[in-house]
Amino acid sequence: FGGRTSTGTMLSAHRVLRAQLRSGSALRRFSTASAFDSFPDFSIVDSTLREGEQFATAEFTPQDRVYVAKILDRMGVDYIEMVNPMAGKQAIEDCETVAKLGLKSKIVCHTRCHISDVKAAVNTGIQGVNMYMATSPILAKHSHGKGIDVVIENATEVVKYVQSHGLEVRFSCEDSFRSDMSDCLKVYKAMDALGVDRVGVADTVGIATPSQVREVISKVREAIRPETGIEFHTHNDTGCCIANALVALEAGATHIDTCVLGIGERNGITPLGGFLGRMYTMDKERLMKKYDLGLLRHLEKYVSQRAHVVIPFNNYITGSCAFTHKAGVHSKAVMQNPAAYEVLDPSDFGVERRIELAHRLTGWNAMKQRTQDLGLEIPDEKLKIATVMIKDLSDERTIGLEELDKILMSLCSKKQPKTAFISWGSDKTLEHKAEHYRQETQSAIEALDAPEEELGPNMTLMFEGHLFDKAILNRLLDLAVDSPCSFKVIKLDVPNDNEEESKAIIKIMGTLTDIELLRQKYEKLLATLDDIAHTRMIEITEDENTTPKESEEATKLGHGL
Repeated sequence: FGGRTSTGTMLSAHRVLRAQLRSGSALRRFSTASAFDSFPDFSIVDSTLREGEQFATAEFTPQDRVYVAKILDRMGVDYIEMVNPMAGKQAIEDCETVAKLGLKSKIVCHTRCHISDVKAAVNTGIQGVNMYMATSPILAKHSHGKGIDVVIENATEVVKYVQSHGLEVRFSCEDSFRSDMSDCLKVYKAMDALGVDRVGVADTVGIATPSQVREVISKVREAIRPETGIEFHTHNDTGCCIANALVALEAGATHIDTCVLGIGERNGITPLGGFLGRMYTMDKERLMKKYDLGLLRHLEKYVSQRAHVVIPFNNYITGSCAFTHKAGVHSKAVMQNPAAYEVLDPSDFGVERRIELAHRLTGWNAMKQRTQDLGLEIPDEKLKIATVMIKDLSDERTIGLEELDKILMSLCSKKQPKTAFISWGSDKTLEHKAEHYRQETQSAIEALDAPEEELGPNMTLMFEGHLFDKAILNRLLDLAVDSPCSFKVIKLDVPNDNEEESKAIIKIMGTLTDIELLRQKYEKLLATLDDIAHTRMIEITEDENTTPKESEEATKLGHGL
């Protein structure tokens, strides 16, 4: 609601805030997580199949609409809003199809406040009608050209028609925040007197601020019966939609409109994922009991493909950087206690945390965590020196994770002579040890770009399968370290999900006898662990890392480990 009233209210709010800051009451309030006395009982009206259809590049097929509706239903979304059936034959068929799916979510149609639109919607078998009519001067002039009394008269006829068929009905004042407050309240009171299930407050052009939303929703709440719901719809033209949705709930709204990824007309509306993330911080147990948050990632990926957009790197929850930590201080804290720098638990949303490595901000704690992830054992002193050298190298060139792993595995494979540092005094011993570690690290770094050398007889073995845990991988490396053979770890891949296959490729170099003895030791290791895992050992050629050729011995092992 624009004009002098809103400006005056905002100035008054600023004066109150300054007074609270002087008294300290505002600071006490800011220290709490929410203005709610208790977690609000709200419903989500997801409009991906209505508002989302208006997104510039969205191209949903009938099959897409059915699939999206089913996933939304599985997530626990309360309402699914469909396109006005008057849009065409396909819109009618889509409404009918989704309405017949037998979903727990209520299926509603978004229509103009026209009797013809509403009749078409009712005939599709949906469970409710979300109708609207412009009330702001600028939209009323360019759409229906009617005054508020005529709006109420038209709405009364259409609302009663929907009610006569036993369906839910919501009436919304389109462009509420550029409408005259007294006009909107007059309409809402009239609709409330008719017994509508909800009235709608719509920030159609994304102009509202949180303070304006609080003021407007509070006044609407006071003007209608407690049992009548308030549905809030807000666009993101100025970046306030999630904040505005939260404030709307605080002020008395009961329903929030969302879209997957926030797609919609222009910059879209409140994103489903972002809104769920915001509410998660209020009471995650209650939110997770009502909504299956683990489906969010899959749903957003699907919709992004059908809308021909890439999920932004900084997207709420599912963005590639949402749970990525880079700074050394951050990484160390998160590894010790994720809550130190995360208010959302990625596992609750089906996504993973990632610690960025091999860059100028890397801390040695993050490097140590990587060695543990790979099942490697490297002395802390050596790892700290290696971390400094890797950070320096990252200023000269980009170091990929695979290259980092090669460096770490090379450092792990280096044997330290038991008498290497005994003859020195304590200070010189430390200095000599540090220099020894620096040379080892430098050799490992230089080996990244070194051409492959022919070292005589060699054998390349690939170990792959399920439940290939880090302890087993560490034992594989131990056997190689303890043998007279030289070895090179070509690939080491251990997914976090035990359902996915793990893989290790090790090249062994030495005499034919030593290579054969080591291969036999690997066979024995696999055989002893046969009851707890299913893994096989395969001999491959140097250029067949992805297309192995089984040896006679591997075939005899069957499924192996």
